[in-house]
Amino acid sequence: MLEPEWAFLKKVAPIAGVSLLFEVLQFIFAIVGTDITDFIGNTLGGIIGIAIYLVLRRLFKTKINKVLNVLASIGTACFIALLVLLILVNS
Repeated sequence: MLEPEWAFLKKVAPIAGVSLLFEVLQFIFAIVGTDITDFIGNTLGGIIGIAIYLVLRRLFKTKINKVLNVLASIGTACFIALLVLLILVNS
């Protein structure tokens, strides 16, 4: 996303590559079952994320990174609060 002039497929390639890497590592180390649907689902999730980013970029123009940083900060704070809550409940 930091390179807006890149073609869509050039943005999807790293997502698909990392997903494939994880699936190959799972196969090599026999951690969990390796499945093509995991690869497809992860890649499709990345494509949906890129599409959402492109829509948000059109809506917010130059402020997109600021908006995403605020949303990511809120999400991170909620996740940490949930994690602390789960730890306290299970103690």
